[in-house]
Amino acid sequence: MSYNPFFAVRVMAISSLFAILPHISGAEIADDKKVWTTHVEVTCGRPVPPQSIDETKQFTDVTAALGIHFSHRCDQIARGKKEDRQIMAGGIAVGDYDRDGWPDLYFSGGSASQGALYRNLSGERFEELAVSAGVALPGVEAAGALFADYDGDGWLDLLVTGVNESPSTLLRNLGNGRFADVTTASGLAGLSNSFSATFADYDRDGDLDLYIAHWAPPQNSAQLWRNNGDKTFTNITLQAGLANSEMNDFSANFTDIDNDGWLDLLIAADFDTSQVYLNSQDGHFKNITTADITDENGMGTAVGDYDNDGDMDWFVSSISTGGISGNRLYQNRGDGTFADVSKKTAVRDGGWGWGSCFADFNNDGWLDIFQVNGYGRPAMNYQGDNNLEASVLFISTGKRWFRGIRFVEQAEQWGVADSRHGRGVACLDYDRDGDLDIIVANNNQPPLVYRNNGTENSHFLNVRLRGAPPNSEALAARIYVKANGMQQMRELRAGSNYLSQDLAEAHFGLGDDTVVEELRILWPSQQTTVMKAVQADQFLVIDEPIKKP
Repeated sequence: MSYNPFFAVRVMAISSLFAILPHISGAEIADDKKVWTTHVEVTCGRPVPPQSIDETKQFTDVTAALGIHFSHRCDQIARGKKEDRQIMAGGIAVGDYDRDGWPDLYFSGGSASQGALYRNLSGERFEELAVSAGVALPGVEAAGALFADYDGDGWLDLLVTGVNESPSTLLRNLGNGRFADVTTASGLAGLSNSFSATFADYDRDGDLDLYIAHWAPPQNSAQLWRNNGDKTFTNITLQAGLANSEMNDFSANFTDIDNDGWLDLLIAADFDTSQVYLNSQDGHFKNITTADITDENGMGTAVGDYDNDGDMDWFVSSISTGGISGNRLYQNRGDGTFADVSKKTAVRDGGWGWGSCFADFNNDGWLDIFQVNGYGRPAMNYQGDNNLEASVLFISTGKRWFRGIRFVEQAEQWGVADSRHGRGVACLDYDRDGDLDIIVANNNQPPLVYRNNGTENSHFLNVRLRGAPPNSEALAARIYVKANGMQQMRELRAGSNYLSQDLAEAHFGLGDDTVVEELRILWPSQQTTVMKAVQADQFLVIDEPIKKP
């Protein structure tokens, strides 16, 4: 695949007036014919130099070649809830914390290992900087991690969740390569037994609110935190109508399931307690969970439009051993309710599932599913039960299949059938070569980085947004791409796959199409940006339009 040099262009648009740009034939800022200014940067990656590693399969383990030598470790403790929490830990956050255009990594540590911050060196290697950056957190028994700009200053901050006696920690990005612990000042002090977290502007006041999941929580544990706009948070769990005492939640995501422009809440939880909450648009949520939500042990979760029909579907990883019926794929009916299509799409049998993600790994325009597996005390050198099921990779057949969309399990064939104790997972293009790679955080073991070796003659488009402050990543924006008669949609999130996240950017596989007919952005402010005839194989960075005075 060929790439173009870096360049940036500035667009002035008046309603339907199109500006001629290199590789972008038109840009339209649609809003009652007023003058707006937007900024579009077109940045193109370059192929990573060949390395002396096996590339005979779609994915190659490049962990060591990239200089990643971290290992998650936990001390052995007596059995019980505390040990369960240790065995379930191991997360990863991904984000461009230093704003150099390359996604960086943070691995959460255990009671016997500190966290690791890996700065991306142009996709070729990573350097570990946790101690100098102030995010190592020695002695903290962490579970997961999440990058998000909670204070709206344009720099990604870091939330690290903690279990047992370790509270969660909020670290503010100072913009100079270092972070400061602001947990107490933010009002989040004392949050224990926390697993996954997700940031989003659920009340549409401009700043990012926070939901934190707590498995086997203490009574009245705090889950929903409203951002006060002054770098502090207020616990509004009960006021917002969340039945926190009913859930053993692992993973949550804010997403607009009924297409009304307001973020709803999907919660994957253990022991038959997964929940669907609809945003009432007044600061409250309504529990609309129906009998269709049947996962017994919801752990990891992914949200995405797997059938390309314009609404958000929901995958929940669960357990398919010991008489438990496995994963669930809930298809959105278009009105915010879901139908269980797990059996029809062939995704139920996934082992002892944890983190999962929707991603188009072969750039064919259809979302696939990757899920990590594994559970057992031998991961901590205990004697006893153990589940060493390999990770699973469900590749979408698209609508070419005569019975509709189905998934075919291909982990072994594609080189990602690892049997370590996977927990968190992130699916992203870390090397900016136009295809999605996979990073797995393992429990009490080193992580894995799988580089995608690409699909011949396939094309892509990657879109990152810069939102108006304080929502600097434009979280909740929707990006639509039309190519060859098919429309795809992505919704930007700082959400949880289970103790982990994907990048807040949109990757579109285009198959053999070299031009996108239309790129449309629905911003969180409900403004719309439209661009026509966009050349494929580019990384676009687009600013939210700002009205001129």
